[in-house]
Amino acid sequence: MTTRTVLAAFLLTFLFGTALAADDKAAKSNEETAAAVNDPTASEILAECSRIIPTEKLLLTGRIKVRKLRGIVLQENPFKLMTDWGANPPSAEILLLDLKGTSLVERAILSRPTGQPAQIRVFSGNDQKPVETPSYAGRVIGSDMTWLDLSMDYLWWQSVHFDDPKRGKSRNGRDCDILIAAPPHPIPGCVALRIWVDRQLKCLMQVEQIGLQGEPVRRMWVQRVKKMKDRWMIRDMEVETFGSGHRTQLLIEELAEP
Repeated sequence: MTTRTVLAAFLLTFLFGTALAADDKAAKSNEETAAAVNDPTASEILAECSRIIPTEKLLLTGRIKVRKLRGIVLQENPFKLMTDWGANPPSAEILLLDLKGTSLVERAILSRPTGQPAQIRVFSGNDQKPVETPSYAGRVIGSDMTWLDLSMDYLWWQSVHFDDPKRGKSRNGRDCDILIAAPPHPIPGCVALRIWVDRQLKCLMQVEQIGLQGEPVRRMWVQRVKKMKDRWMIRDMEVETFGSGHRTQLLIEELAEP
């Protein structure tokens, strides 16, 4: 029980002690009120996800694979992701390489100035030619992943409420709170996200992009997570664009502190 809960319970008992002794119905009502103090809101649950993101400098290496639903690989790109979410402002850089891992296909720099949405700068090829700033809904090197997946900007969205039902199982069977988060600014093809947050680990398990007609158009789900210094982070995940006939898998093969 948190200090906040203990204090709330004490105040309720002090202010309404006489009524509680005389009226069992009122006692039950106030007990429920005290318990509700410890029941986090949808916004608090989402904020907790951002707080458990590691702030240490990390280097993640792995592969992004696009494959048909039957398993045939259509595209494969090694990547290196360098994160420094403890910096001011928090930042990350991703290098997307060709199949052999010898040539640079694309480089993106993500940063999050205080109180602002994530900023994305993208450079193409070995000559690092700047390209037009992509939409959050824009695909990363033609995969099912978007820049929204990589930036996780939705962890800081303010318009958040519980879905109906508010609790359920994610694709991998974890018990989750289910939230609906709306972007602060319009995103093409995305009116909101449906987010599954693990009730035990407090981290993301699944995210659905909701289209203009209220239908799910894309889904990301976590296959495995990794615990590092008492914090949980995504290890492997898959993304599927419904109706496309293919999926994208992000595999993190190595994690290090440079």
